[in-house]
Amino acid sequence: MGNEIIIIGNSFSGLGAAITFAKYGHKITIIAPKNNSELLGGLQIAPNTFRALSSLGLENEIVSQADRLLAVDIKAFDIGSSLTNISLLKTKAPYLSMAREDLHQILLNLCLRNPLIEFIHSKVKSISHQLNVTKLILDNDEIITAPFIIGADGWDGKTRHFVNSSASQINSDYSIYRSVFPSSKVPNGFSYPNVQLWLGESCHLVSYPIRKGNDINFVFAFSKKTFPKSSIQSIFSDHPVLLALGEKPEKWHRTNIKICEPLFNWRRGSVTLIGDAAHPMPPHLAQGAGQSFMDVECIETELSKGSSVSDALKNMVKSRMSESYSVTRKSQISGNIFRMNGPLAILRNQIIGIAGQKIINEFLHDLWISD
Repeated sequence: MGNEIIIIGNSFSGLGAAITFAKYGHKITIIAPKNNSELLGGLQIAPNTFRALSSLGLENEIVSQADRLLAVDIKAFDIGSSLTNISLLKTKAPYLSMAREDLHQILLNLCLRNPLIEFIHSKVKSISHQLNVTKLILDNDEIITAPFIIGADGWDGKTRHFVNSSASQINSDYSIYRSVFPSSKVPNGFSYPNVQLWLGESCHLVSYPIRKGNDINFVFAFSKKTFPKSSIQSIFSDHPVLLALGEKPEKWHRTNIKICEPLFNWRRGSVTLIGDAAHPMPPHLAQGAGQSFMDVECIETELSKGSSVSDALKNMVKSRMSESYSVTRKSQISGNIFRMNGPLAILRNQIIGIAGQKIINEFLHDLWISD
């Protein structure tokens, strides 16, 4: 089988790359299991993400399904008092939120309707590279080769390990809980069209509406040392506002966060990494999906200039490697600030209360607030 481009993974980056390459006449095969279990909850579509999605021609469909967010409201976790409020109305591109499943379905439908894109519902069992030929062995024992293979199968996928088998992954000192509640079942105030960031001692909570305000997405990150019991019920049990959210622990899904060593090579043989396979993002600046779409936007820009597939991928890696590393570092720094404890947490809240708008706008000018 000799397809021109094979994409491993039906992630945001994988589907986005397929749409982009097909736009310029390339035949695509996407290899991925039919079901995708990584679609829990929502995601924020910051201005840079919206611009990248617009390069796929999706701006109208995204706006029609997404929620427009008006501000980032930063609060003290203990009592919910506001520290500062940052408007999101001054950007040329909107700041939106959306259910991950809904965005994935938009991309998937585009791929399914495109005659240049086909799917193989299988898993890649192993990847080998010998005599300048990269081979994919599938779990049905089929062997596939192609001149270009895009690795979009995530931070723990086969392609990332193939490109750099020594890349380390270590457990971090924190975990996250994710959940989505109907807006009618959450405390008053969470239904406002804002991103809410509650900063506590060794923890923080993020919430925002999705599906036209009918649901509220929650992400709670916490230090495992500070909260040894780790159950969402025990953490929220004494909170004056969040108590009700902990009363249904079965609705919360816990993930132990790993720290992934940055790769300084995204290519090996015919394989080029994009998205989380290339640059896993800590979950603190809502940039995981956004940075994946920016990889796709970079490829689209190169192809629009008449670049070959080879040059488009080479230039994408050259441009995006340093950019994504910078965002990863900002996200790590933000997480460390969010999870401060003791006197540092008190000082953090005081500084945000006094000069939060200026500091945060400057820190995130190329992400949340940028045009």
